[in-house]
Amino acid sequence: ICSRETAQNSDAWSERNPLHGHCAVVTLLAQDVFGGTILRVSLEGTEFVAMRSHYYNLLPDKTEHDLTREQFNGRFPEGLEAEERTRSYLLSNPKTNFRYLVLKTRFEKLAMIG
Repeated sequence: ICSRETAQNSDAWSERNPLHGHCAVVTLLAQDVFGGTILRVSLEGTEFVAMRSHYYNLLPDKTEHDLTREQFNGRFPEGLEAEERTRSYLLSNPKTNFRYLVLKTRFEKLAMIG
């Protein structure tokens, strides 16, 4: 369900790395399904500084779950300090909101088929 249309940076997205630029919208969708909290780390000072930040989920059982970490090809920087972010913070960006709604619609269609 992830595509160039739902990527934060459509120019950097590729079929080889379909999760590139999808952390915010996938994290929102995961929160819809599993609940929990959204966590954000700054990528400032890392080789991924152009991406600015990375989002992932803290589930209700307090386990961290990162559905888009593989976009970093095993090179995700360790030791980054996470902070909580709200849905409203992420969805206040109109582009993120649009990408999330597209992804959510695709997910719901697949869920109805499956």
